[in-house]
Amino acid sequence: MKKCDHHISDLHKQLASCYAFVEKAQKALTEKQRDLEMKTQQMEIKLSNKKEEDMHSRSPHRLVMTSRSVWTSMTRFSSSDLKRW
Repeated sequence: MKKCDHHISDLHKQLASCYAFVEKAQKALTEKQRDLEMKTQQMEIKLSNKKEEDMHSRSPHRLVMTSRSVWTSMTRFSSSDLKRW
């Protein structure tokens, strides 16, 4: 009987050790998942901001203004020439 009790005690210790390992792994995975979700959210925000910037930078009004300012700065015409453009 003593031998069985000793064997049961060893099995109980092994089970407790395995359970502790599983708990530790679960906590690590939960933390990693939380980190990945936060990084995903940050990347989605960056992508959204980038798309918004691209849309604003490609607006026709801005392109015309940019073209005119470049053209104006590169040429030296009279004001009447600029009005025609």
